[in-house]
Amino acid sequence: MDHLPVFLQLKHSPCLVVGGGTVAERKVRLLMRAGAAVTVVASDLTDDLARLRDEDRIVQHAGAFRGRLLAGMRVVIAATDDNEVNRQVSRTAEDAGVLCNVVDDAASSSFIVPAIVDRSPVVIAIGTGGKAPVLAQRLKTQIEAWLPTRIGALATQAGRWRQLIKRRFATMRERRRFWQRFFDGPIAEHLLANRKRDAERALRLELTENVIPHARPVGEAYIVGAGPGDPGLVTIRAQQLISRADVVLYDRLVSEEILDFARKDAKLVCVGKTANNVTITQKEITELMVAYVRKGRRVCRLKGGDPFVFGRGGEEVQALADAGLPFQVVPGISAALGCAAYAGIPLTHRGLSSSVTFATAKLDGDQAPDWSTLAQPGQTLVLYMSVGSVAETAEQLIEHGIAAKTPVAIVENGTTDQQRVLRGTLATIANDAVEAHIRAPAVIIVGATAGMGEELGWFAANPNSSGPRSNRVLSRHRDLPYSYSSSVAG
Repeated sequence: MDHLPVFLQLKHSPCLVVGGGTVAERKVRLLMRAGAAVTVVASDLTDDLARLRDEDRIVQHAGAFRGRLLAGMRVVIAATDDNEVNRQVSRTAEDAGVLCNVVDDAASSSFIVPAIVDRSPVVIAIGTGGKAPVLAQRLKTQIEAWLPTRIGALATQAGRWRQLIKRRFATMRERRRFWQRFFDGPIAEHLLANRKRDAERALRLELTENVIPHARPVGEAYIVGAGPGDPGLVTIRAQQLISRADVVLYDRLVSEEILDFARKDAKLVCVGKTANNVTITQKEITELMVAYVRKGRRVCRLKGGDPFVFGRGGEEVQALADAGLPFQVVPGISAALGCAAYAGIPLTHRGLSSSVTFATAKLDGDQAPDWSTLAQPGQTLVLYMSVGSVAETAEQLIEHGIAAKTPVAIVENGTTDQQRVLRGTLATIANDAVEAHIRAPAVIIVGATAGMGEELGWFAANPNSSGPRSNRVLSRHRDLPYSYSSSVAG
């Protein structure tokens, strides 16, 4: 972190802006929004700055910048079009111990001005250390589109009720749980819709229903899909529930970046399993989750991909329902969808594939999958947890009618900076996988569309990542029987 984010209290504080052009005008208005008393050092002012001066809302010093002008100033902003003047302001401010920002010159600044989303008192600052201001502005635009316009009014009302809630609930945990219900429930919805009377009624009802002292709080479980690996693919709802949880039970494939969404005081418990190293059983995971919920905890069961697509989420939800405990399910982008997209492989495509089948070659016990169904023509087959049995899988699919020349792609560590894509055919994929040292987690994609990925691939994994050192895109057979150009022609 190159800069420490802080929020300065500048109300009625003297601040100096050196420059009188359009850039200086933007900085003056920003300081005025924070309540600062602004002096502008410039001989010429924009029309709007001149109007502000004439209205006695700012003070103009029409001479050149002099160090004595910094006396008593909290901050100074250098916003002229003369680099030497700006550097002089920076040097003088440093000697005087005054915070200084030089516009578009982070190296000469003791502080930088971030892109700001203002929903006062909710204020969000986005900074890139001065390296990518256009990116900061783009992020600002995205946040403004996502953030409710009345979120500031919601925060203001919460502040008005804060002392009431502090008197009503004796412990920090009780107060935290109230505020979690407040912001997630009908009170916040009414306030965001400007229905203040309805919000007050809902507040009275909330306080009345919680008058029993020492009542055991009711917990809840969130069965949440964390997506295929890239933290950017986690849904907003998933982020919200992860950050709300008291306990997070997470799979081994959930990244540290996703776990960072959790509260600092949340308990993080890894319940990951691997094919050859089962340190905790599914039954034990379910019992642990139920036990935490019964104790009144909000438990986020965080799973890679989607919890209902080979995630055993159904078993966990069934256990919660049998125990009479509340729960909700948040879907995630499944491994099949994420890996296919990042490998440039359409799962359906006109003229090549009209359906998709998700399956696994590894069933419980000795039960074999229905190979005749999996080998149906005109579909794309996506196989989970099958890398260890890729040879048998290819053999069975060929035996049940799929052509040996059918394209196959294996996507390892899909959507992450360690992604590798191995391309081949059913006849060759087993040997190719051995030579490339393919390991789980990976999905196998079988069908005509798997041959399109080389031409449609867009995602480049980081070559400097800690993953396998072999080529990130491994195409053993360039002359595949299907090509993108021929497929779109039909």
